[in-house]
Amino acid sequence: MLLLAVSLQTVNAAIPRLELSKNENISLNQPAWKMYFGHTYAELLANPSLKGYDELVPQTWTFNGHPPKGYGTYVYRFTHDLPLTELVTLNIHSIGTAYDLFINGKKLTSVGRFGITEAQALPDYKPCLVSFEIEKDTVEIVLQVSNYHYREGGIYFAPTIGKHNELEASYFKTLFLSSFLFGALIVMFIYFFAFYYIKGDQISSLMFALLCLSAAIRIAVTSDILVRQIDLPISWEVLVKLEFSSIVLMLLFGYLYLKSFFPNKTNKKFTHIFIYVQSAIALFFALTPIVYSSEIINYFLFYCVCVLIYILYTAIRIFFQKKPFATWVGGTYLMLFCASINDVLYSLMYIDTMYVLPIGVFVFSIIQSITLTRLFSHTFMEVENLSAELVYTNKHQQEIISDRTSMLNAQAEELLRSNQIKDKVFSIIAHDLRTPIKSLGTVLHWVAEDELSFDDTKKSLASISKNVDNLNLTLENLLNWSLSQLNGVKAEPELIDIRIPVQEITELYKVQIAEKNITFNSYIQSRIAVFIDKHHLNLLLRNIISNAIKFTPNGGKIEVAAINYEEDFTLVSVKDSGVGMNESAMRKVFSDTEHITTYGTNNEKGTGLGLLLCKEYVENSKGKIWIESEEGKGTILFFTLPNYPL
Repeated sequence: MLLLAVSLQTVNAAIPRLELSKNENISLNQPAWKMYFGHTYAELLANPSLKGYDELVPQTWTFNGHPPKGYGTYVYRFTHDLPLTELVTLNIHSIGTAYDLFINGKKLTSVGRFGITEAQALPDYKPCLVSFEIEKDTVEIVLQVSNYHYREGGIYFAPTIGKHNELEASYFKTLFLSSFLFGALIVMFIYFFAFYYIKGDQISSLMFALLCLSAAIRIAVTSDILVRQIDLPISWEVLVKLEFSSIVLMLLFGYLYLKSFFPNKTNKKFTHIFIYVQSAIALFFALTPIVYSSEIINYFLFYCVCVLIYILYTAIRIFFQKKPFATWVGGTYLMLFCASINDVLYSLMYIDTMYVLPIGVFVFSIIQSITLTRLFSHTFMEVENLSAELVYTNKHQQEIISDRTSMLNAQAEELLRSNQIKDKVFSIIAHDLRTPIKSLGTVLHWVAEDELSFDDTKKSLASISKNVDNLNLTLENLLNWSLSQLNGVKAEPELIDIRIPVQEITELYKVQIAEKNITFNSYIQSRIAVFIDKHHLNLLLRNIISNAIKFTPNGGKIEVAAINYEEDFTLVSVKDSGVGMNESAMRKVFSDTEHITTYGTNNEKGTGLGLLLCKEYVENSKGKIWIESEEGKGTILFFTLPNYPL
C-alpha cells in the first residue's frame, strides 16, 4: 500500500477529474491510461519506478508496435466529486482476451484466466458490471490483460463509469434491447420457416428465415454477448467462430433472399461463384483455430465491403424498377448497407460510433416481413380471382364451349399438318432405304453364289461397308426424329469440349475422306466448351460432316472452325468446296413440309432428314443454324451453341 501511495503522488498532477455527481455515465476513452507492456500489476507494485507510456483506449497494443501475443497492465487514475462510501459501477465490455480487474489494489473480478504464458492463459469474452464503494479521493483502475489466442490483444471497447443506479439502468436497457431483437428475429425465423415447410415452394420465405436466424446468432454472440449473460456453456473459441460465421451466413442469405425476389436482376455466374466462396469461407472459420482464422478477418471484412457494394448496386437497380415490391426491397437493402458499413468501420476502429447492424437488421426484417405478407396476400388474391373465373365459366359454358371448339379445330388442323409431315418423311425413308438395301442384297447374293472373283469381292465388300455406314446414319436419324416427334426432344445437356467429338467423327470418316483425297482441316486449337446433350452433338456433327464429304469432289477441301460468338455462345462452321446450292434448295433444306433429295459427287444419296434433325437439336439447345452457299462455290453451314446453361 505504501508503494501504491508513492506511485499516486508522483502522477497526481496528471490525474483527470471526473464529475460523477451529474448522474451521467462517462466513457473512459481518454488518453490518461498508462500501459506497461510485459509487466503484471504485482510487478508495478513491487517496482514503482517502472515507466509506462500514455495509451489511448480503446486500442490494441499492436498499434504501438507490441507483438500480438503477450500481456500487459493498463492503469487509469482519476479524482472525483462524490462523497466517500458512494456506490460507483464500472461497465467493462469485451477485452482481448483475458483480464483481471483491480480497484485501488483490490481484485474485484476476472474474465477468462490471465497468464504470462500461453499455457497459463484461458481466453473468454463476457461484458459485466463491477460495483465498488468510493473509499478515497483518488481511484485507481487496473486491468492486467493477456492474449495468446487472437490476432491482437488489448482493450477493444472503452469501459464506462457512473453512479450505480444510472449505469445499471443504462446497462439493462441495452441488454433488454439486444434480448428483444434476438427474440423477435427468432420468432420471425420460426414463422417463415414454418410457412416454407407448409408451402414448400416459397424460396423467398426460406432465405428470409435463414437470414433472420443468422442475424439472431450474431446478436447473441456480439456486443452484450447474450449467451454469456445466461451462462450457456459455450467455449470462447465456439463463441468467436459463431461471430465470424454469422457474418458469412448473413451475406449469403441476404443476397439469396434478394435473388429469390428478383431472379432476373442477379447474375447467374456471380451467384454460383458467390455460393461456393461463402461456403468455403464458412468452413474455414468453422474448422480453423481462432489464432489463425482471426489473422484474415480484416481482409475478410474488406471482401464483405466489396460484396455489399455489389448487393447495393443490385438493390439500386431493383429500387428503380416499376415492379411489385421493388421500392420496399431495394430501399431496405440500402438502409442495411449503411448499417453494415458502419459496423465494419467501427470494428476496425476507423470510426467511434456503435454497433447499429442489429437494429438495422431488425428494421429490415420487419419491413421484409410486411413485404412477404403482402406477397402472400397477393397470391391468395390470385386464388380468389381463379375461383371467380371458375364461377364465370360455369355461368357462361356455352360461349366457352364455342371458343374451345374453335381452338380444337385449330389443333386438329395442326395435327393434320403433323400427320402430313410424317407421311411425307416416311415415304421418303421408304423410297431411299429400298435402293441401298436392294443393292446390298444383290451383292451378297453374288458373294454367296461365288459369282465374283476375289478382287471383285473385295471391291463389293468395300461398297457394302459404305452402304452400311450410310444406312446406319439414316436409320439413326429416322429413330431419333420419330422419338422427337412422338415425345419431344429429350436431352441431358452438359459442358463438352467440342474438339473431342470433331476428332472422333474425323476418325470415323477417315476412309471416305481418303477415298476422295479430301483435305480436312480443323481450326479448333484451344478448349471451347458448349452446353448440349452429348449424343445430340455427336449426331449433329456426323450429319453435317457426312454431308460435307458427300458433296465435296475428289481433291476438295473441308474446314471446321469454332469461335466465341455474342459472349454467351460458340459459333461452329463447317465449310466445304463442294457443289453448293441455289436459293431454292437452301430454303428447302430445313423445311419440314418441302423435301429435296440430292446426290453426292460419287452419286451418294441422302434423305434430307439429317439436317431437319440437326435443326431440332440446335434450337432445343437455344442455338441457331443456317447455311450460306452458292452453286459451284461450296457451302458453309453455321450453328451456335451456348457456353453454359441459359
